[in-house]
Amino acid sequence: MSPQEEALWQAVTKKEYDKVEKLITDYPELVNAVNANGKTLLMRVVLALVPPLDLIRFIAKQPNLSFENQSAEASQTTMGAVLSTGRPDILEIFAKDPRIIFDGDQLAYVTAKKNLESASQSKVENYKKMLTLIREATIRHAVSTDDPNLLERLEKAGDDLSQELSDGKLPVRLITKESPAPKVKSWFQSQLGKNATKVGTHAESFFSHVQDMEQTQEKMDALDQRKLQKDMTLFGKVYDSTLNTMKQVVSTLSLTS
Repeated sequence: MSPQEEALWQAVTKKEYDKVEKLITDYPELVNAVNANGKTLLMRVVLALVPPLDLIRFIAKQPNLSFENQSAEASQTTMGAVLSTGRPDILEIFAKDPRIIFDGDQLAYVTAKKNLESASQSKVENYKKMLTLIREATIRHAVSTDDPNLLERLEKAGDDLSQELSDGKLPVRLITKESPAPKVKSWFQSQLGKNATKVGTHAESFFSHVQDMEQTQEKMDALDQRKLQKDMTLFGKVYDSTLNTMKQVVSTLSLTS
């Protein structure tokens, strides 16, 4: 262990978190330091009796932060540690980091769901919030990267993809003109009528709605085109009339002069 690593772990033990930040700033590789027990720095601080949220936010912003833990002594993954805390406020710090959707080789959703199922009554709401965060991060990442495999794995893990997201939007409605996700769209379409699943029902409703919108848009475009042609014709008539009037005025002026 290098002198810098020793200084880091001493600072963590003494809760000298400003010093920890200073050490990471001077030696960026320390953000991925692993202690003698196989715990990464991030694991160590999220599992603290009183997790230092400011330090965790600082760590989350480090560009070379790794969620991998290659230590042979490791008995838990970094995401496993984060999810075990029952602290949605900690998970929210990493909400925009797509790496949170995996816990090792499996979806973090699987781990979060198990934690919820075994949670004590006093912790149920916290673990439910964490499961929701992981679910939404996974679905949004699936659509943004056009990866239907993630949705397939979510469904197999027991998720009901006909359930709304926290903003009230159905997962299938994340597919937009700006984010077409053709593979994900095909996956949802493949669910149409499949075993009368809820997701298939919602997908059918959604794509029917999209088709109606497209047909309405086509009608509006046609109306706009006809209106434009009508306006151009009217403009031409007004132009011709004005031109004739001007010619008459010029002719009259010529005669009077």
